[in-house]
Amino acid sequence: MRICIGIPCYRDVAGETLSDYMRFAYYCGRRLPEHDFFLAVKTKSEQFRARNAIVESARQLSCDYMFFLDDDQVIDWEDSPGPIERYGLLAKLISHMENDPLLGIVGALYYHRGAECRPVIMKHGTDGGYYWLRDDEVINGLQEVAVTGGGCMLIRMSLFDRVQGPYFEPEFQFGTDIQICKKAVEAGFKVACDTSIKVGHVMNRREIVTPQNRHRIAQENARHHAGGDEGLVKSWLTNSTLTLYRMDVEEYLGKTFSECIEIAERYNEHEINNAKKRNDLIGYYASRGDKQLARQLVFHHSQPMITQLEMWHSMINTQAPGYGCDFGCGSAPVTFEFVLRGHRMDFIDINGSTAYEFTKWRAKKRGVEDLCGWSWGGLYDYIFFLDSIEHLENWEEVLAEAAKRLKTNGGIITNYYLNYDNKNPEHISMDKDAVTKHLISLGIYPLSEILWVKKDLGFMDRGKEANNERYYQENRILLS
Repeated sequence: MRICIGIPCYRDVAGETLSDYMRFAYYCGRRLPEHDFFLAVKTKSEQFRARNAIVESARQLSCDYMFFLDDDQVIDWEDSPGPIERYGLLAKLISHMENDPLLGIVGALYYHRGAECRPVIMKHGTDGGYYWLRDDEVINGLQEVAVTGGGCMLIRMSLFDRVQGPYFEPEFQFGTDIQICKKAVEAGFKVACDTSIKVGHVMNRREIVTPQNRHRIAQENARHHAGGDEGLVKSWLTNSTLTLYRMDVEEYLGKTFSECIEIAERYNEHEINNAKKRNDLIGYYASRGDKQLARQLVFHHSQPMITQLEMWHSMINTQAPGYGCDFGCGSAPVTFEFVLRGHRMDFIDINGSTAYEFTKWRAKKRGVEDLCGWSWGGLYDYIFFLDSIEHLENWEEVLAEAAKRLKTNGGIITNYYLNYDNKNPEHISMDKDAVTKHLISLGIYPLSEILWVKKDLGFMDRGKEANNERYYQENRILLS
């Protein structure tokens, strides 16, 4: 039997997960010698691409089963000192499949990291929707469900012969786990979860949600959102920023958020291939229409983007007067908030594109036109390149222009180095080594993969603590 273990990997993998998966792989090799195991680890900026790539790898390897594990799960959350039977979960899941040829997907039980830490399994509601199971509905054994969590999921490979691709799609309406479970049922397969098998779920603060601690964590989550913690400020800022952004997009398009999801689903990024043949990328982006803005709205409500939003807002000191630029701004969900807080900002994108015209309309609606520019200016305290460098054919020219217009000790802030989505046809400049060498040649040096600082020769030696201290003392806008 041939089994592919597939791990969609976002960026940083917790040490708890890495250690656990290495032990799991060792267990499979030693304790299950009758099977052949293959490992497919695919980086993701959008989860559906990574999952599709993993399935294709499994198909090329002629695997019998596809075992998905997310990059934030822990099988042995008790960190036992020696081999344990908990790593035998895969053999148990396979036995369920072998005993029931109609079973297409079977998973193990884990819990949400936020809110009430509910079981990540779903049932159908009377209205046709999907709902999380309550604790009293979990039987502690094999039970048929509508959806089992994609973080720990075994799939019969023959299922993909009966399901039309793409197997996983953008998460505009449903997550990838709901998508594949829904398609499996429509193809005549059953979906189940063995709730006697429980795995851990690593939180952002590097604590693992387990059956033992999940109720305490749920209480802490409730306290966090109710008030008193410093984290409340961050969550309030993020929620208020997204809410205002969503309200403005809905008004501009004359559509509800649900209707925007439906519009976003019609966005066809593969049309760029024809634009590349015509050498007309500007025309391509200018022609995306309402679908472009709707897609940006939905995309920035995904959890990875919400996490990034919190990160960008933590880097800029809005209590000090600042002057920034957002290159490739689109609908500017991140940087428009800085304008509302008193910073000057130049927004640069393709004239005529719906997302860019929305940003101009929004500046007028919110009464901040005097703080907004629509072309290069400077000298800037900071320049944002969010989801933009990878889309540029002329990235060398653009970055050189940015370097000229950036103050000494000013910063370039970018998520370019967090993006490993080589499968997206809109992503052109993915040679990170070339971009790095170019930035350094321009006198732009990394403090981290997301923050690059323009330095004079006096700051070349990063090994001297005094120079580092001098940089931080002279800078009022950028925060480490």
